[in-house]
Amino acid sequence: MKLQAVLFSTVLLAACSQQPGNAEDQPMPEATQQPMPNEAPSSADTTATAAPSAADMQMSEAEHKQMAGNAAATMAMATGIIESVDTGAGKITIAHGPVEALTWPAMTMAFKASPEQLASAKPGQKVEFEFESKGMDNTITRIKPMK
Repeated sequence: MKLQAVLFSTVLLAACSQQPGNAEDQPMPEATQQPMPNEAPSSADTTATAAPSAADMQMSEAEHKQMAGNAAATMAMATGIIESVDTGAGKITIAHGPVEALTWPAMTMAFKASPEQLASAKPGQKVEFEFESKGMDNTITRIKPMK
């Protein structure tokens, strides 16, 4: 039953992803029957190989930190509105516009900030700020109120 659902989804997705106007010109891709990761291959299909399980792909916290540490730091600039200031965590949450340097859409996120930046930041304040982005670490390097 699971295999039928997968095949149906594949065919449906293929049909929906064809470009309008030339659906008749292109043949439908054939569905391939591969076992689900937790299923053994059928006796008719001896060439199938099982996909790696989630347990095989898990990374330790140290590996995550190492990957984040390998990311090159990028300086970026944005404008936004301060949503909150958390002096205990040392972060300012800002609803900011798109960040072209990082190809980020507009979003709300927390940035690390210095004690001086935390002290001068006020919720509701419109700001222009520069920050360094390195992996999952985003640190404000300069922030100033906008008029």
